[in-house]
Amino acid sequence: MFSSMHNDMTEALQELRAKQDQFSTAFAELDEVTASATTKDRAIKATVDGRGRLTEVVFNGQRWRDMAPKELGAKIVEVVSDAQRQAASAVDEVMSGLTPAGVDLRELRENGPDLEAVIDSTLGDVGRWSR
Repeated sequence: MFSSMHNDMTEALQELRAKQDQFSTAFAELDEVTASATTKDRAIKATVDGRGRLTEVVFNGQRWRDMAPKELGAKIVEVVSDAQRQAASAVDEVMSGLTPAGVDLRELRENGPDLEAVIDSTLGDVGRWSR
């Protein structure tokens, strides 16, 4: 009996260490994620990091100087939003193998966690370990 429990614990620790290694690698990759978007007329370019934070805005040429403030603001919002969508997609790709089955990262990012599903999943895992 003790041997069986010991083997189960050893296996669980090995799984945990493997997941820790996967998460460490993924977090290092996330630190490298950036995404950029440019307006169709190439007047404005925005770059964001993997967390969607704006890191750079570049104004090219003189075209942007002739825009009305409202138009310029709208174009900036447009390229920043596009870059954020691209960064989110890259983050989803990095994290795809690390999330539990059935977890939709886009849904989680937009609406937060489904606490009922988290609790149900956790209770299921407890049952697995309480033999």
